[in-house]
Amino acid sequence: MRYLDLVKLERAPHCSTNTVLTDKKHLKQLTLEWTEHGEGSYSEEDVINAEKVFEQLIPPANLEDLCIITFFGQRYPTWFGTTCLSSLLYLKLIDVRSCVHLPPIWQLPNLKFLKIDGAHAVTKVGPEFVGCKKGDPVCNELVAFPKLEGLIFKDMPNWGAWSFFEEEVVAADVRGEDGAAEIQKEDAQSARLQLLPRLVKLQLIGCPKLRALPPQLGEDTASLKEMLLIGINNLKAVEDHPVLSELVIRRCKGLERVCDLPQVTDLRVLGCPNLSHVEGLGSLHQLGLGEDMQEALTCWVPKLQDQHQRLHGEDLDMYTYSTG
Repeated sequence: MRYLDLVKLERAPHCSTNTVLTDKKHLKQLTLEWTEHGEGSYSEEDVINAEKVFEQLIPPANLEDLCIITFFGQRYPTWFGTTCLSSLLYLKLIDVRSCVHLPPIWQLPNLKFLKIDGAHAVTKVGPEFVGCKKGDPVCNELVAFPKLEGLIFKDMPNWGAWSFFEEEVVAADVRGEDGAAEIQKEDAQSARLQLLPRLVKLQLIGCPKLRALPPQLGEDTASLKEMLLIGINNLKAVEDHPVLSELVIRRCKGLERVCDLPQVTDLRVLGCPNLSHVEGLGSLHQLGLGEDMQEALTCWVPKLQDQHQRLHGEDLDMYTYSTG
């Protein structure tokens, strides 16, 4: 057996064994699906049973593709992120609406694609996402998501904060040659931690409360080339991504700045009425504007056109596309 879908798991009683799937040595693709309840909430007994059943569905170590759909428990099983998933390449968590935290999957050695869609209870993504907490000695040689190439966060209406490290900043008292005290602030962990070293594509869709992208996303993700942002209404700025080459932004109503993206060649913007500051795009060759972005033609577009003419000796390739 190579492909298996288990549906209507809310009907499954938990049993005394955890070996339902572990002997499926050829299983490559697994879907675990619970049925959406509809109106009303689940009973405490239903939630407990769902968590116990999920805990027992330990997949074989050779599994490559795992999809979890409409799990209504409040916590992920303890085997998530362990050697049980050491061969996993693709992971999709769909409509897992009651889990407050994301599962500890940062150390999966072969994971290439991760999609989290419909995690409604998540309000923040913090250090647990990369497995690094303040004072943790493991951070010294940590690589978070070592092979992840594609990352999608979608339909997360309550997600407001995203960070990789503790909010507190490590401060060191540094004395200059003249004896004056200077406070040098740096996150000591970030200097030793590799974050998403192979990430190429990032998509954030329908996360209206997300306030900012973590700065390390630009500093440490040395392979990030493509970014898609849709419906990120609280986001104020997209800046300081030195290797990004393609940026698509749609319906980000609060966005004000797009700056310091020296390798971006293709920029597409639609439904961003407050975007007024765009600069530091020296490699830009193609600019697409939605029909609702006409004010940009007199605001920041002329500066981009002048820059392109000065740097490349030709007109910037511009086009308009429909907002429909």
